[in-house]
Amino acid sequence: MNTSRPAQIVKLLGVASILSGIASCAPDTQEAEEFRLPISINEVMASLINHSADPIWVAAWQNPQSEEDWRELEHLARQLQLGGSLITIPGTGPVDTMWTGREQWHEYSLALAETAGRAINAARSRDVELISRAGDEIVEICESCHRDFKPDLPTMNIYGELSPTADDL
Repeated sequence: MNTSRPAQIVKLLGVASILSGIASCAPDTQEAEEFRLPISINEVMASLINHSADPIWVAAWQNPQSEEDWRELEHLARQLQLGGSLITIPGTGPVDTMWTGREQWHEYSLALAETAGRAINAARSRDVELISRAGDEIVEICESCHRDFKPDLPTMNIYGELSPTADDL
């Protein structure tokens, strides 16, 4: 089918109009940059990431005994995968914007989410060796990140253990 030049131009203008409408529906850069988690990244780490990660790395010593144990590990690994992605978004914490502004932070977060994905697969395949490897990787990622970003205060006092100074933040 041979379309005339004016008809092609009309079609192109129609496509451009549609694309323009789609682009105008997307949030602008400023809106995207202003999006924040309703809690601090530290609270996400202490309540979601720690809670999800601990049973995964412990699974190597306390082998899952039942289908329910494996399903719980898969569920926790999925939470950890989500947590790794969530901590790339600043929250309400005093250092959240600084952390999320650093490339190394994003690398650790991505590595955590990817390793959690491997833990999901390990739990699905009921493979103790693979869940053990994923757990070891999770520990290494978390410890490396803490050395670089939070060497002294693991929870930054969200549970009232210590009183951080300005130097700690």
